[in-house]
Amino acid sequence: MIGIDHSKAELSMREQFSLTTVQAKRAMQEMKKQPGVRGCILLSTCNRMELWMSTGQKIVQNGVTWVAEVFINLLEEIKQIKLEAACYEPYLNYRQDQDAAEHLFYLAAGLKSRILGEDQILTQVKEALQRSREIYCTDTLLEVLFRYAVTAGKEVKTHAPMPHTDSSVAHYAIAGLKQQGYVFAGKRCLVIGNGQMGKLAAQALQEEGAAVTVTVRQYKSGRVEIPKGCSRIHYGQRYELMAKCDVIVSATVSPNLTIRKAELETAREHMQKDQIYIDLAVPRDMEAEIAQLTGITLYNIDAFESNSITSEADGLYRKAEALLKIKLEEFLAWYQCRELVPRLKQIGQYVAEDICWRMQPAMCTLPKGTQEEVSLHLQQKAAKAVDRLLFTLRDGLPREELYHCVELLERRIKEEGK
Repeated sequence: MIGIDHSKAELSMREQFSLTTVQAKRAMQEMKKQPGVRGCILLSTCNRMELWMSTGQKIVQNGVTWVAEVFINLLEEIKQIKLEAACYEPYLNYRQDQDAAEHLFYLAAGLKSRILGEDQILTQVKEALQRSREIYCTDTLLEVLFRYAVTAGKEVKTHAPMPHTDSSVAHYAIAGLKQQGYVFAGKRCLVIGNGQMGKLAAQALQEEGAAVTVTVRQYKSGRVEIPKGCSRIHYGQRYELMAKCDVIVSATVSPNLTIRKAELETAREHMQKDQIYIDLAVPRDMEAEIAQLTGITLYNIDAFESNSITSEADGLYRKAEALLKIKLEEFLAWYQCRELVPRLKQIGQYVAEDICWRMQPAMCTLPKGTQEEVSLHLQQKAAKAVDRLLFTLRDGLPREELYHCVELLERRIKEEGK
């Protein structure tokens, strides 16, 4: 895995690596063309952009990270911007082998997030896998790794959820402002963006008793769903309402700005109203210069963080780690024995053929065409049944015993073949 995240890089750095869904798909397609890359999955969120690869060579070899230059050049081409590899390499994270697998498990469980235990990352990991599938960029190894990670994340969410209700950055932003004494009840709020984060923000504001309006691109009732109880306006009317609101939240996935200083200054002309602007997007939706306007307080996504472990959460965190360790061991057991798969299938095929051969006397009375049809059907079903038994052994036996068992079966098959 190679990528950049909030642990090393500030927002201004991360937003240069942020990719739209279309860009992410193109990046995977181009990366898979690289020599030795068998499959890849790209995860792009507000706080990270990580590229996972199944490759025949190490990411780091003799201290040289060969993939960094390829990675940076690829992003330059897709985003049409200049990125100097030497400048950005100190901010990049590299992980491989078991370290990479463990990182993904912790990530899917929300234990690597800015807000400890947040829920959205699990969905984002699943969506990243699905996007790679859609364009045929994943492979068996990455498929199994991500499936195990998602399962592990679900178990943590079920059996060891972090003890807070602020499960998203939108909720945490509101909770943070409440701690500073801000009261949302009765306030007029505008949410720009009706995606997942926008809907979470709108719902969170409503829960606090605010009157919420959401922007939509298609102003036709029934065609665009918005959170129940919210009003709606067309996106093009946002500045008109913005000047009258107390709190403005923007959370879109668009690479373009939704609020610019010049337009906002014109809309707020002769207005002395104090306003709070919350930008939850990466890349940013709001022009940073709006903070220079009188009466405006601007927050971006990096203003809200809760990845510390309180005494209350410590026990659950340890329980989550234990759950992740079990699932990681299961994945590693599969990984270490994956080279046995073709050998197990070959054994299964031999046994299926042997069963069909032994059934020949019973089928000789059938018409010839029927014999062939029954024989083929019998062989397919027998192969599946034997495969199920053999793969049960693979999942249940210690590695040494499994290899010994396979060798005994292969030896017997070879002897019978003589």
